[in-house]
Amino acid sequence: MSTPNAVPSLTPSHSYLPASHYDFNALAAIYNAARVDYIVPMPMNARRMEEYVMAYDVDLADSVVSLNDNREETGVGMLGLRGERAWITRLGVIPERRGYKVGQFVMERLLENAQAKNVAAVQLEVIRGNEPAHRLFMKLGFQETRELYVLRRPPRKVDPEMLPVNCTTLYLAADELPPLLAEREAGAAWTEATPSLLNLGRLEGLSVELSSGERGWVIFQHMAFQLTHIVLSAQSSPELATALLYHLHARYPMQDTKLENLPTDHPLFPVYQKMGYVESFRRIEMVLAC
Repeated sequence: MSTPNAVPSLTPSHSYLPASHYDFNALAAIYNAARVDYIVPMPMNARRMEEYVMAYDVDLADSVVSLNDNREETGVGMLGLRGERAWITRLGVIPERRGYKVGQFVMERLLENAQAKNVAAVQLEVIRGNEPAHRLFMKLGFQETRELYVLRRPPRKVDPEMLPVNCTTLYLAADELPPLLAEREAGAAWTEATPSLLNLGRLEGLSVELSSGERGWVIFQHMAFQLTHIVLSAQSSPELATALLYHLHARYPMQDTKLENLPTDHPLFPVYQKMGYVESFRRIEMVLAC
């Protein structure tokens, strides 16, 4: 069994265990306790926690569960690793055990673990309006890079008048999707990056050709009650993007749709609005160069 790693440079009330010390049931319980009063609730169970760890390349051995001097869990933070990039996620402190800079303690341990892997940069996202977390990240040297929308389209039928005339549609086979994703525009957030999508699986896609000859595709994850992780082909015109989204929602009109981490300056944002997407909240992406 692992033993807590005391850090003498900080208050003696802080120690930690690697998240790998815990099973997924326990990790989900700690995370849910730490996020019970979060701005946007994102509860997890054991299955969802396991899927999250696998999809986003979370390294549980380098992720942290903090403890107080009664050996009670006080907080959690997770570290994703891909080559020279690291990502901090699932950070939270249990409300009744806050104080004594527990969040800073967890962040510093995560940064130490990331730097030990010789990463070039560590990134994270914070919900706009979460001022305590934003101040902490700024204090630790993170810099804002951009704002990201989280959009939702409630279930509803699409308006037939939105369909561009004279376009043809083809549903794509599973083995066609990875090569297409390799052609997508650069700069996707960690959760929407191609490795994340391929790890998640359950991807579907369709292509559209307009009468002008312009062609493109949309790839998405199809869940039982939701469409998510939507990617449009690079440099799609507004007309092509409209056709792609039209056919997507015509096929799945009663699926709730979630689109995460779209840059707020993305040129196709007006198309998403026209197709019924509304803003849920925004995240601020931040990066620390190592």
